[in-house]
Amino acid sequence: MIKIGQASRDERGKYSGGMAGDQDKKEVAIRGWYNRPWNKVLRPKNPAIAGRIAAAMEDACRNENIGYDQYERTTLYDICKANGWNIKAVNKPCETDCSALVAVCANVAGVRVSGSIYTGNEAAALLKTGEFELLDAPKYLMTDEYLRRGDILLYEFHHTAIVLENGLRAESEVQKKPSFKLGWNKNHNGQWWYADSPNSCIAGRWSLINGRWYVFDMKGYMIVGWFKQGSEWYYLNVDGAMLSGQWIAIDGKSYYLQESGLMARNSYIKSKDKNMYYWVDSDGEYKKEFDTTDPDLSKYQLVK
Repeated sequence: MIKIGQASRDERGKYSGGMAGDQDKKEVAIRGWYNRPWNKVLRPKNPAIAGRIAAAMEDACRNENIGYDQYERTTLYDICKANGWNIKAVNKPCETDCSALVAVCANVAGVRVSGSIYTGNEAAALLKTGEFELLDAPKYLMTDEYLRRGDILLYEFHHTAIVLENGLRAESEVQKKPSFKLGWNKNHNGQWWYADSPNSCIAGRWSLINGRWYVFDMKGYMIVGWFKQGSEWYYLNVDGAMLSGQWIAIDGKSYYLQESGLMARNSYIKSKDKNMYYWVDSDGEYKKEFDTTDPDLSKYQLVK
């Protein structure tokens, strides 16, 4: 029997009113598959997303700060949204329920789903993302043999859980790995992605391609426009390449991108053709009224 992860009840066996956090290590826990009965399975189309969903559930089940309470069901979601979807970093008692936890796991995997979903609309919400397929044949619902790690089990209006292991016959159904065209590819929505091997694409990181820097989101799509990493801002051109060492005009405002690509803030930038220094404020916006030939470099830095 394969393992699944779920949020099921509080420490008293009830659905609300208990103490925050997992009081008996069973509120959010891993257990063997069982026939709830389930009436739908939502399977991630991307195996990488499936793996991240399952790993997120495992992290939640190991974190004793995460308990069960339907009345406080979004507290885990709110904490994870604020910390960049890092379940391991949750260090204070909070609560979730079965569907709110599925929403958290999906977001950890890079699939944006509202924390307000419940078992009655969960299937519709997940399918709307375009990242899942619906399986409702009896072999997926009545037995664990054909389930795969990352599958989401659903008994509408009652319960939901996440599969953590492949069933005995799951591998027989695994399709041949896709063969991507190496390099740049574009989907039907006009979104660009980059295959770095016949079976994988760059996702969730920066990449230097042909001497230019690009950023790809968790789904593998190239990002354009403003991009924030930590507290710093970068700007990615319409072709996705990071701009650097230049001024840009956005919505009638001017900003300076340093040679590293970082947007300059609270800094002076020296003119390249005359003895003039330009100042940008804490939001990176150029302020013409502070043009000067004598910058206060004891207070503000000079950037390149």
